[in-house]
Amino acid sequence: MDLTNILGALTGNDAVDAISKNLKIDSKQVSSVITAALPSLLGAMQKNASSQAGAASLAEALGYHAGNAGNIINNLKTADLTDGGKILSHIFGGNLSSVLNGISKNTGVGSNAVGSILASIAPSLLALLGKGQQGNGIDASGLAGMLGMILGGTSSSSNSNMGGLGSILGGLGSIFGK
Repeated sequence: MDLTNILGALTGNDAVDAISKNLKIDSKQVSSVITAALPSLLGAMQKNASSQAGAASLAEALGYHAGNAGNIINNLKTADLTDGGKILSHIFGGNLSSVLNGISKNTGVGSNAVGSILASIAPSLLALLGKGQQGNGIDASGLAGMLGMILGGTSSSSNSNMGGLGSILGGLGSIFGK
C-alpha cells in the first residue's frame, strides 16, 4: 500500500462516517474539516521534521503509532481524543488555536468541532504515516522529504511510489502554509 492509499483511508466514506457517528457531527462537516486540515497537518509535521530533534521526535511518534494502522475505521470509531489532542499540540505547538480557528473559518464548522475531528484523526494519521514510513524504509532524516513529497506530489528515484498524494491534496491548498 502506498502513501496515497494510506492517507486516502482518512478521507473515505467509511472513515468519515465513523468519525461522524462517534462525534455526532454531520458527515459533510467532518469531510470538509479533514479535507481542509490534511495539508496543514502534513505541512506542520514537515516543518517539525526539518530539524534533527523534530525529525527524531516525529519518527518516534510514527513508530509508536504504526502498529495501529491495521483497522483504521475501528480506530476512528473509538478514537482517544485526549491522545489526539496531545498529538495536535505537538504538531502545531503554540499555533494550535490559530490553526483550529483558521480551519473553522475556512469550513464554517465551529472550532470546538474542528478540534474534536482533528483529535479523532491524529492518532490514525500517525499510524498510517508510520506504516508508510516503515514500509518504504525511511529513517528520521528522510521524514521531511517524505512529507514534502506527499504534499507536493513529487517523487524521487528512491521513493517513487510515494508521489501522487499531491494530486489529491494539491487542489486543497494549505491553510497556514508549510
